[in-house]
Amino acid sequence: MYIHRPDISVNNKQLSPAEKRQLERRHLLYYLRMWDASHNKLLGHLADVSTEGFLLVGEEKIELDKEISFEMKFPANYDQTDEGSEVKIKSLFFKAVSCWSSNDVNQMFYDTGFQFTDISDESRERIQEMIEEWSF
Repeated sequence: MYIHRPDISVNNKQLSPAEKRQLERRHLLYYLRMWDASHNKLLGHLADVSTEGFLLVGEEKIELDKEISFEMKFPANYDQTDEGSEVKIKSLFFKAVSCWSSNDVNQMFYDTGFQFTDISDESRERIQEMIEEWSF
């Protein structure tokens, strides 16, 4: 998650990527689909993630400071189950707020940085497991 928008400097000093983040986000082997759970609308794909936030790549620019209820959908071959249950986990639900948004390298898309605002401990643990299993 960026502490500041990527194009902002502090005290006229350009910040390095390490200074911009509290936690390093990790790229995953999968581009998971990210849905607006309130409107059942595909917003884009997860490009990278940490336990504090994520980068969404989508076709529409998202306004700053907008809180969205997300559904992160796992691939069909995702094989995790809830503790004490045989039910496979198909999605995670959480809320996050947009911190910055800008054009992607491909000008047809937008990159938006989000910070989690309402996420269960279980969902945060699942994200940490995803990072450990699928990151590169």
